[in-house]
Amino acid sequence: MLTIQSLTFLQGGIPLLQDCYLQIFAGQRVGLVGCNGSGKSTLFRLIRGAIKPDAGEINLQAGKTIAFVEQEIIDSEQPALEFVLDGDAELRQLEDILGKARHDSAWFEAQQQFEAIDGYGAQARAAQLLDGLGFTSDVLRQPVNRFSGGWRMRLNLARALMHRADLLLLDEPTNHLDLEAILWLEQYLLRYSGSLIVVSHDREFLNTCVNRIAHIHHRRIDSYTGNYDDFERARAERLQQQAQAYQQQQKQIAHMEDFVRRFRAKATKAKQAQSRIKALERLTRIAPVHMENGHFELQIDAPERSPDVLLRANQMSFGYTENKPLFENVRLILQAGARIALLGPNGAGKSTLIKLLTKDISPGSGTVEWAPNLRIGYFAQHQLDLLDAGATPLQHLARLAPAHTELELRTFLGRFGMGGNTEDRVVGTFSGGEKSRLALALLAWKKPHMLLLDEPTNHLDLDMRDALTLALEAYSGAVVLVSHDRSLVRAIADELWLVADGRVRLFDGDLDDYKQWVGARRDEMVQSRPAADKTRQKSPARPNKKSLLARQSKLEAAIDTAQKALAETRRQLADPAIYSQRTRTEIDQLSVAHDALEQKIADLEESWLELEMALEE
Repeated sequence: MLTIQSLTFLQGGIPLLQDCYLQIFAGQRVGLVGCNGSGKSTLFRLIRGAIKPDAGEINLQAGKTIAFVEQEIIDSEQPALEFVLDGDAELRQLEDILGKARHDSAWFEAQQQFEAIDGYGAQARAAQLLDGLGFTSDVLRQPVNRFSGGWRMRLNLARALMHRADLLLLDEPTNHLDLEAILWLEQYLLRYSGSLIVVSHDREFLNTCVNRIAHIHHRRIDSYTGNYDDFERARAERLQQQAQAYQQQQKQIAHMEDFVRRFRAKATKAKQAQSRIKALERLTRIAPVHMENGHFELQIDAPERSPDVLLRANQMSFGYTENKPLFENVRLILQAGARIALLGPNGAGKSTLIKLLTKDISPGSGTVEWAPNLRIGYFAQHQLDLLDAGATPLQHLARLAPAHTELELRTFLGRFGMGGNTEDRVVGTFSGGEKSRLALALLAWKKPHMLLLDEPTNHLDLDMRDALTLALEAYSGAVVLVSHDRSLVRAIADELWLVADGRVRLFDGDLDDYKQWVGARRDEMVQSRPAADKTRQKSPARPNKKSLLARQSKLEAAIDTAQKALAETRRQLADPAIYSQRTRTEIDQLSVAHDALEQKIADLEESWLELEMALEE
């Protein structure tokens, strides 16, 4: 389907990708991995044709289409549902044709194609996508610009998924999703019929969704069969073999060079020495194994002494409005060394609970008591915007530790991947990943008794995520974590707390059990939505699923009958002989019957669609 040959792309005159090869076949799901800055997003732009390679070719099979997620935050008055429907360009083109009054041959062809792509079910499909990504049914008609940046990125993702493309390109699709939406997206992609290339730093997401890994490193692309765990094992074996082959070749080269040095001047050995010189020139040198930038050894230290009880909340309640509290009567005790991950649906209050524990906001009622002189290390994405854009990492750290030497500060920053000239660059030039590393470094310098981490892995590549995981495993203080990175949660958390339905409670189970809880909750909400809709409409009838299915079955029978009659009418109108055998009045009556049948089918299908949406909700 997609072939990349001898691809080279220069950035600032320096090769970012050089002599790269990659083939993507129909039905393959490929994970594109590599350290930050290796060229993953650039490769996507090259595949889309947004930029041109400096050498080589990228060939997409004729007639195949590509869908991708726009990275821009679009400011539009268009309703969310219509915005997502625009992702299906063919659907919109057919709708334009069918909206014309003139029923010519092009109109009939468009009608057939509209039916073939299930155009009547497009709104239901778009609503399903939005539901899976966390949008409630009451916001589908809201304009796009009413949503925050993160929710607009979800709309961009839904719009790309709406496109019935042969190849789908997803660049970090989980960055703006909570765990519930990620679980839904995984299942959606497993059912996706086209080919997929996805950039992600989420190990479990890659393990679930892909069956091949394309690894960009040292400007080249290597391909591996299997998921991310399979790739790591295969790559480790390849690196070990390369290291052994390199060592063996170096011994061989040293032996040959030693022979040349010893016998080059001797007449009896000169011919053999020249032979070895030519052999050395012809030798294909095996490259030494170079580990990529990004392998860090983070260290987050806790104070030597810590109080047994760090924090105690009693009868704590909080809500942004008086009538709708996020949670009520929360009782919790955080002890030294606790390892807690917060789970719960989007909007249930996980980040709010973290802010309450950091003193950023105060509870509406109840109390929160902190141990005296408690040092809290707090990380959240909004803190990245609070960094001084005009200051360097060295200046940031010097403000916290004016008494320490520059060498000590540079050494500390180097642990967080800010060696070389990075610590002397101003933060305004940093990527999201570099800002996250700096925020973690500033947090670690304080040696906190407790870490409160709200999505700490956003913008971090897999190497840095692994380093953070190891650092948190070694950290002796308490940790309260909100993260959609399941690998991190599994490694760090000893307890899972569920924030949902106005409560904060211990979750009895692991992440696999939570996945089942999310599925059961979704099913429960689907069953309850039709009844809730009827209540809002003040209708005395409260149909259950059985009655909805019965009504839908009757509609399907009526649609089938009408479609057969419409097909026969079309056959007659398409027959040239009819225009010589029948009167003008009879032909006009046949045309009127055709239009009436179309309108009837449209009305029946609209009723069927309403029932389908009620069932799906």
